[in-house]
Amino acid sequence: MHWLLVWLMIFATGEDPRPAAPALGLSVDGSSLPTGRMAFTVMPGDSVTLTAAGGGPLRWTATAGSPSSADASAFGWRAPRSHGIFFIDAATDTLVERYTVIVPVEASRWRTTTLNSVPIGSYGDGSSRDRNPDCFVELTASTLSSRVSTTLTVGDFLGHVEGAFPQYMVLDLRLADKLERILEAVRLIYPEAAIVRNISGFRTPAYNAAIGNDTSESLHLYGKAADIWIESWPPNDLMDDIDRNKRVDVYDGEFLVELVRVLEARGDVVTGGASAYRWNQAHGPFVHVDIRGSMATWPTSRTLVSDPVV
Repeated sequence: MHWLLVWLMIFATGEDPRPAAPALGLSVDGSSLPTGRMAFTVMPGDSVTLTAAGGGPLRWTATAGSPSSADASAFGWRAPRSHGIFFIDAATDTLVERYTVIVPVEASRWRTTTLNSVPIGSYGDGSSRDRNPDCFVELTASTLSSRVSTTLTVGDFLGHVEGAFPQYMVLDLRLADKLERILEAVRLIYPEAAIVRNISGFRTPAYNAAIGNDTSESLHLYGKAADIWIESWPPNDLMDDIDRNKRVDVYDGEFLVELVRVLEARGDVVTGGASAYRWNQAHGPFVHVDIRGSMATWPTSRTLVSDPVV
């Protein structure tokens, strides 16, 4: 009985894992950020104007860059010439919302198979810069937790750390938008859903080859794909029984794929690949999701795996 009371006390007082969604309705140069988005990209030295749809008069502050204008409804800001992750706060009398500003490393600065000593490899056969991403996001240990959306951080999309920081990755923020919509759809059916876990987000071509993936077309190389599962709180690194069949198996993944297809058909998210993966000896079932712009799927193996690792 004693251990049960201790367990209840720990989790009854634990931090609520569901952060509040942004409420101010931020727009960047007149374009509203997608629902739940808390990040945007500005190229080095470029200027943007931020406005908010709601929340009354605002106070604006930035951790870097140069404010060019500021009043209660709009904020003009010039990004620093240096790349990195910075923050802009929009505050009312009752709340402060922090937005992540990604000032990326332009691909023109990347001329070898490494970037600041981090092994990247070559895109395609390495003979054409047309295959390269437009830019890379520079990450430090302190910026990994920067929020890109209501529940997701930049670090959630970094699939592999190679050596010391800084690290570099490619991220299409529309992928974060899609994952947030998927989580919302799951919660309508399975309210316990708290977080999206990402087993593999961005991969460099060098790392992709090192794990035995010989394709040069993977959407993971371009920050457009994630291998995910959905969990409640507290997390246990395992897909929840979101289809309510009283077991965790590949059918939870297929249930998730069906929800993705509904969202795509409604036009709520970018269309892409989606396919479920069963248990293996290293982890539980998960779903590949990407934003390639056209529908793609591949067969799912439904055979059970003996002695899966939990």
